[in-house]
Amino acid sequence: MNNAEIGNKGEAIACEYLTSKNYKIIATNYFLKTLTGKKIGEVDIIAKNKDVYIFIEVKSSLYEKNMDSFFCLERRVGKRKAGKIITVARNWISVNIKKPDSVKYQIDVIGVIIQDGNAKIIHLENTFEDKNFNN
Repeated sequence: MNNAEIGNKGEAIACEYLTSKNYKIIATNYFLKTLTGKKIGEVDIIAKNKDVYIFIEVKSSLYEKNMDSFFCLERRVGKRKAGKIITVARNWISVNIKKPDSVKYQIDVIGVIIQDGNAKIIHLENTFEDKNFNN
């Protein structure tokens, strides 16, 4: 599998996982672009759980023999990427929610390690706080 295939597989597994936890999947691969078409950022999955909207970054990898547990997820989503996710989340909320100021939302990261047709999943909830980023 190439990187795109691994990423797509991981995102599909993450959607199945979230659905099994009673999350409602609203969108996948949501892109925010400028008026000229330049990509600003992307959110892999937008979901809703009860009254909270969740913007999810999925990090996927094939299992390797000496792999650290979940390949240091916190290092794979740095401050720049987190800032882009928050920008996209704010935009999505302002476009899609009638009263955006009253919306509860969070940023999650899901890690997927694929091995021999099976997957191990870790779900880090509310990973980044919006107030820590000035976009």
